[in-house]
Amino acid sequence: MEGLFSIFGQMVTLFSIIGVGYWAKTRRFMTPEFDRMLSKLILMIALPALLVGSVLTAEHLPSLRDILVTFGVSCASYVVIIALAYLVTGALRTPAGRRGVFKFMVCFGNVGFIGFPVLLAIFGPEALIYATVFNLPFNLLVFTVGAWFLTQDGDEGKKVVVTWRTFVSPTIGACVAAIVLTLAGIHQVPVLGDACATLGSLTTPASLLIVGSSLANLPARELVGTPRLWVVALTRLVAAPLVMWAIFHPLVDNQLLLGVIVVISGMPVATNGTMLCYQYGGNAKVMAQGTFVTTIGSLASIPLLVSFLGAVM
Repeated sequence: MEGLFSIFGQMVTLFSIIGVGYWAKTRRFMTPEFDRMLSKLILMIALPALLVGSVLTAEHLPSLRDILVTFGVSCASYVVIIALAYLVTGALRTPAGRRGVFKFMVCFGNVGFIGFPVLLAIFGPEALIYATVFNLPFNLLVFTVGAWFLTQDGDEGKKVVVTWRTFVSPTIGACVAAIVLTLAGIHQVPVLGDACATLGSLTTPASLLIVGSSLANLPARELVGTPRLWVVALTRLVAAPLVMWAIFHPLVDNQLLLGVIVVISGMPVATNGTMLCYQYGGNAKVMAQGTFVTTIGSLASIPLLVSFLGAVM
């Protein structure tokens, strides 16, 4: 019960910061140009620092074998989830201008701000070690595959011209560095690790402010989106974790790792999706709607997911 209260507290925290961003836009403290520049600051400086700092400040890492197994399972899980994204968007006959955002929503969840606290509440600190390694492919894929999804939409459904330079960024460099550092077992680096972690701490609150500011661009009646978006939201919150459980339950002997897979697969839409829309010309309106709907829905779906895991594990 205490764990569930902790989870609920994290959700309230998230909504509070989003609410501040919403209020700031209505008072013109935040403008579209400010949102774009803040997004660029996060993607170019704060988030890369956070990724590297998460490894450099880790107290300990799993064995090399566990790291490789966890990394491999994570890569396999994203093959499944990307296939599910194409299946759902195809079945919904999603119109141009929303396909990329919907695929992004299905594939990429809010692991850092919600997923890690939920794992801590359910399984304890040991789960965070696996989650950190499991999240490495996410950090790489969200800024390559995820960015590519978003460029397929663009404003008013116009596709953005994509070259290899589109995906070359400090964030990708930080992802590669984090993977190399993890595999090399380099962690607990004083000064540099603390500096990166401190700078990276800007990422979460700033991201949530941008989400709230983006929501303020929409009339209140449009916050809930369309029936297609609700289907995508249910896919992210309910179908995805159940599919992961069905596929990996007979394949993964490590129950803790299996729990990490299922929980991470059921998180609401990643908050950095809105920032990436600003960066790559994606449909920020639909992304903001999806973030809002899935975050609201997760207030019910996460406790149900916890109950499910308690019954089957």
